[in-house]
Amino acid sequence: MDFMSVFTPPPRFKYPGIRMKTSTRLRSILGFALLFLVFAGCASVPTPRAYGVKVTLDTTLVGSSVQIDLVGVNEVADLPKWQSYSVTEYWQPNNSFRRDARKYTMQFGRDTPTSQTLIATDPRWSEWLRTGALHLVIVADLPGAQTDQVGNADPRRLILPLDKAAWGGNTENLEVLVQESGLRLMTPRKP
Repeated sequence: MDFMSVFTPPPRFKYPGIRMKTSTRLRSILGFALLFLVFAGCASVPTPRAYGVKVTLDTTLVGSSVQIDLVGVNEVADLPKWQSYSVTEYWQPNNSFRRDARKYTMQFGRDTPTSQTLIATDPRWSEWLRTGALHLVIVADLPGAQTDQVGNADPRRLILPLDKAAWGGNTENLEVLVQESGLRLMTPRKP
């Protein structure tokens, strides 16, 4: 073997049938890889589910009259309205937005328990999930004057995802503490 033969490239089309098969295989493998990536991306579609929602009054609010509304909302038609709607207006008497909401109401007062739970098997969940709810909005009518803010910046409003991926795999219940300063999520979210 001489020195030049080491650096001479092999003939390009000496075995055209083999080269064609290798090229076809390579395209097939790349095609399957692309399909896998596309379908793996589809796996990230949110999967909402019903949770038990336990709402507890802080000791400073025990005996106070407090109302809490829970509403399942879909991301397209409902969520933008619920993020920006004035919580102060929401709690005004005869408010049409509140009246028309498909809500679950909890009322706290002197002779009521300090914790109440919307169970995951409540028929309200079926209605919310059937209409495409991906979020749960919790709105509180707290004593004292409050300033309206957008979304979760308003301490009287808490918007939670219903997607299974947002919570730990064993999460069955979401817990919320109602304080004078606002709503506080007690259930840790998945990092």
